[in-house]
Amino acid sequence: MEWKANWIWDRSGEHPRNQWTCFRRTFSVNSEYESARLSISADTKYFVYLNGEQIGSGPVRGWTSEWYYDQYELYGLKKGVNVIAVLVNHYGMGTMHYIEGRGGLLAQIDFYNNGQVMSRLLSNEKWKTATHNGFVKESVKMSNCLSWAEIYNANRFACDWEQLSFDDSEWDNAEIIGPYGISPWMDLNPRDIPHLTNEPIFPHSVKSLKAVRPVAQHYSIDLKPTYFPGEMDCNSGKLMQGYLVTELHSKEDTEGVITLTFDAHAEAKWEFTLNGEGYKTKNGKYEKVRLRKGANLLIVDVGGFFHEPTMHLTFDFPDKIDLKAPFGQSQSGFLAIGPFFSDTQLQIGNYFQNSIPFVKEYLEMKQVSNLSELEAFKKWALPIQNDHVCTDNVSLLSIFKDDLKTYPIDFQHQNMVLANQSFTYVSPKEEGDTEYLIDFGKEYLGHIEFEVEAAKGTIFDFFLFESIHQDGRIEHTFSLNNSLRYVSRDGRQVYRSFIPRGFRYMLLTIRNLKTPCKIFMVKVDVTTFPTGNIGSFCSSDYLLNQIWDISKHTIRMCAQDTIIDCPAYEQALWTGDSYNISLMNYYTFGNYDLVKRCLKLISKSVYRSPLPESHVPSGWQNVLTAWSILWMKACREYYRYTGDLEFIKEIYPELKLTVQRFQEFINKDGLVEISAWNMLDWAPMDTEHKIVTHQNALLVDALRQTAYIASILGENEDEMKFLSLADKLKQAINEHLWDEEEKVFIDSIHEDGKGSKISSIQTNLMVYLTDCADGERKAVIEKYLITPPESIVQMKSPFVLFFYYQALMGLDENEMVLCNIRDIYGYMLENDATTCWEGWELIEGDYSRSHCHAWSAAPTYVFGNLFLGVKPLEPGFTKVAISPNLNGLKWIKGSVPIPQGKIDIYCKNAGEYIDLQITLPEDVEALVTVTKNTRVRINGETKQTF
Repeated sequence: MEWKANWIWDRSGEHPRNQWTCFRRTFSVNSEYESARLSISADTKYFVYLNGEQIGSGPVRGWTSEWYYDQYELYGLKKGVNVIAVLVNHYGMGTMHYIEGRGGLLAQIDFYNNGQVMSRLLSNEKWKTATHNGFVKESVKMSNCLSWAEIYNANRFACDWEQLSFDDSEWDNAEIIGPYGISPWMDLNPRDIPHLTNEPIFPHSVKSLKAVRPVAQHYSIDLKPTYFPGEMDCNSGKLMQGYLVTELHSKEDTEGVITLTFDAHAEAKWEFTLNGEGYKTKNGKYEKVRLRKGANLLIVDVGGFFHEPTMHLTFDFPDKIDLKAPFGQSQSGFLAIGPFFSDTQLQIGNYFQNSIPFVKEYLEMKQVSNLSELEAFKKWALPIQNDHVCTDNVSLLSIFKDDLKTYPIDFQHQNMVLANQSFTYVSPKEEGDTEYLIDFGKEYLGHIEFEVEAAKGTIFDFFLFESIHQDGRIEHTFSLNNSLRYVSRDGRQVYRSFIPRGFRYMLLTIRNLKTPCKIFMVKVDVTTFPTGNIGSFCSSDYLLNQIWDISKHTIRMCAQDTIIDCPAYEQALWTGDSYNISLMNYYTFGNYDLVKRCLKLISKSVYRSPLPESHVPSGWQNVLTAWSILWMKACREYYRYTGDLEFIKEIYPELKLTVQRFQEFINKDGLVEISAWNMLDWAPMDTEHKIVTHQNALLVDALRQTAYIASILGENEDEMKFLSLADKLKQAINEHLWDEEEKVFIDSIHEDGKGSKISSIQTNLMVYLTDCADGERKAVIEKYLITPPESIVQMKSPFVLFFYYQALMGLDENEMVLCNIRDIYGYMLENDATTCWEGWELIEGDYSRSHCHAWSAAPTYVFGNLFLGVKPLEPGFTKVAISPNLNGLKWIKGSVPIPQGKIDIYCKNAGEYIDLQITLPEDVEALVTVTKNTRVRINGETKQTF
């Protein structure tokens, strides 16, 4: 691609928060041409239109210095005047799949004739631009991992701005940032995967209709710009001390409630004082309080350890209360007192101190009960800017509410979910807002689209979630603001959200409904990685079939522009997760290009951090040691399943560098000792130390796998070196991490040099799988795996179950695997799961945190191995092992994707013999292993009866 265009932007600055900017360029096509191609990129996301029709969006996620661009063949051009219009959303801060660069747009149309460029249209100062004020900038992030919640007011900007007929003469001219190659986008790569799908899915049904009354007032306050000025990352480890202060002005003495909410995983105080009276609260708790007439001093302790320091306050009193910042310093309603201390601690391999020193002034501030006492801290006062405060947080309004009345649902209320021209007629309620609960039948990830007819100012709030308990209780992950607000213009209108969201259930609440409205349609345009429905499994066991279906659907919803962990909560490419998920994907869809893209993105993180990062490319810089190691193993598995030698050559420098970096963390005892995030499972393992057993064991196997890759590439010296390192590390593990008295491998060694008193199934499982235990020790662990002792820590996530199933299958404990799967995944199905949960009891009282988590879809991999018995014997399935096993079932059938196509298996117990039918590509050599009395047919030909 020969770039001639310039990067352009508007006048909002380099890093505007939640900026939505429109660009337009009208141009004439007068001469003949054979083809026209648009090349386009933007930071952060773009949506491009040609003559009013959307033709694409992007770019895919990537490292800022190696950003991506897209190309489109322009078939919609007409002779004469045309217009290209682009909407750019710049985040202004990092997320868990984006590193803050700066706002910018780059676009170029090349017109071709006889294979040569005859003319070009370039992004430059001639393009027109305006801020799209329909998007409310004073929003709040959907979670600490994602971008801003979408709040759209259709009355604040022209609805036809992308049309050719629109008059943009009053718009500003764009400003040139610079040519291709400028910082931060030093290089641009063409999109390396196809565009995602756009599949319209209508809801399953409307489940309930209620009149509701939300909490009277609410405020979501982003403390980060005040307590961490200039930081635009998404880093966890934010330690701070300080307070948030406001005066609550009441017209009369009154009573009401206050709620204080933080991220569910924040290590916050959840403490506040009102006129000197202290309250200790928690998320979701209503605190009854009294206000006196006039000013009431509210002080919230915001000290603690945060990922994103955002807090939420709600007030519910008979009459509206006014909020004013003390000292009359600004128009803001809130003051920060502090920070008395703030720091961001990165877990990337170096020593970090995860504690907050208690500053004298911070402790003294705790005693303040009135304005006169607050005067002593005036020098610490900083106004919270109004654009850092959101008063349109749909999640708070949907959670903190009263149900006033439940109405019967006659059929006309189902019209909104039908794929026809019928509509649901909605009349204003006598009291409160109208709330519909809509079930989409399954969890999906996509863009909400709806069509309504309503009066100007009618508010449509969409609150999305994943799970409802049998008693009707909704699981609220308090850190997830999965929502959309749309304020309607007058008349009939269609809106398609610009931000993809993961959910199954939707609360649609209609507010400010003064005259009846009509809802013609609500749907979700599902967006996933485009793929054939190749992998399959079906059997005589209905429960196992259901388990396969929800597992496969989980994998599909977590296949986006990378593999992602979950569609709702994070949408992040987690390095360790992708090891398991890629193996599952090989047996369901065979998305080799997607896996390759993920492994390459992960490899680039070694140039920012000492080891491959825990998730990439991310505004949260973090090293999770086991995840770094699993990336090494995933590269080997990718080669095993694809035979892609060119990829191995490309990735090898980063693999070798990773080995070298790990050597820097080997201590005097020959063990890996590292200050990083050293977890493996959401279980009470003793791994918050520098020397952790499971990651030492995993590294042994990763070194062996990397040695194999070195041998394939003819790097024999590296091969021998890596094998030697693996042998030494295995020896050190057995010398220092085995508890001879307890006959178990311990979880860790503490900083005082003493071995942990805690051991776990997880640790011993990893030692076993990586062949770090021999002889008697190996035999002892095998007993633990078959009969886990109650005295050691048990597994708490399906992520670890994946490895557990591998070990049990290796021990021929197939029935034990199937019993466990029926138990764990059957429980999910019993509780209406349509996808696989992240874990169990991760949040008190809830089934799970994430209800669609790809690391949990282990049955896809297990069934491909345990039932269908398909495994590559040589890279890329040029030679394959096929050993189907009914495991007590009457029949099984399924398909496994391979690079050459697919392998179909049908196996049935016919009474006197086993009927086995195999279909596979002709150029694939098969080694078939069967039990006695099996009749084998391959590609329709009977081979023999064994």
